[in-house]
Amino acid sequence: ASRCDCMNFSLNEVHMTLRKALCGRGLAFGVADDFGAVGARLSSGQANDGVGTVLRHDNDALIALLHRVETALNLNPTSASFVEPLEQTLAEHLRGTPFPRERACAISEQSWHQALELSQLTYVPETEASRLGGAGAGTNDND
Repeated sequence: ASRCDCMNFSLNEVHMTLRKALCGRGLAFGVADDFGAVGARLSSGQANDGVGTVLRHDNDALIALLHRVETALNLNPTSASFVEPLEQTLAEHLRGTPFPRERACAISEQSWHQALELSQLTYVPETEASRLGGAGAGTNDND
């Protein structure tokens, strides 16, 4: 396995952060999970910013891409081919191809901060009403 001398992330961290960011942007959870995985797969190694690649597409474009790839895979499960890296990676994910093993070393600081900002949109605001409704850890958080 190669070692990254830059700021780097586990693919699980990339997947979960991007999934939460896409949910914060209003994408349905299942679609956000698929594209979180795609972003993590694209980010593996030292060459690609998969987070930025996914975030550059708006929600409608991601949904259309998912529909297009799923349709092609349903029509030709073994011989469907794709030209664009985003489509290829989505197809790999949908086919259940194992995740790569390399850490993500090429995510730009701008892409990562954009993902973190979008992720914050999924948080419940800290208000007395939210606390009364059960949000937050409270004084006895032992789970």
